[in-house]
Amino acid sequence: MRPTETYLEYTDLSVKINIKIFQQLLADELVLYAKTLGASSRVITNKDDSITFFHDKIRMIEKALYIINNQIRKLNFNSQGTLKNRLQNANLNEFDTKSSDSEYFIRNLLDDHQLIIESIRKYLKDDFIYLNSNDSLNLIAEVLQLHIEMTWLLRDLLIKINYS
Repeated sequence: MRPTETYLEYTDLSVKINIKIFQQLLADELVLYAKTLGASSRVITNKDDSITFFHDKIRMIEKALYIINNQIRKLNFNSQGTLKNRLQNANLNEFDTKSSDSEYFIRNLLDDHQLIIESIRKYLKDDFIYLNSNDSLNLIAEVLQLHIEMTWLLRDLLIKINYS
């Protein structure tokens, strides 16, 4: 028996678009997660708050990963493939590991968050009608909000690094 709340069914096209969007977000989030873990050991500020900062930031990315992964499962999509194949779809690139400049890592992470924000806004503009089923739209908005918050946190850290 279905709940009394409004329940919108996915069309075949809607499912395909939702899966495509959430898989793209998942690939980008995984790359961002790895980059954030890598940066956490390389970014040094005069204060010891960079450890707490990165711990909190990693938790926010884990929340985004959880949201995206659960939505993919909710769409009942089980795809075959390796993590390596999935990551090839990511829009983000890895760090230049030769650099040891804290500002470089922060700016790179900031650019990545901006790219994800732009991608999400494009999805919302172009595919709104397909995302307006079940809770996909709300979940994408929640992921967007997390990334906007993280960009502000990174800008704040960048100021601390430059003016410390």
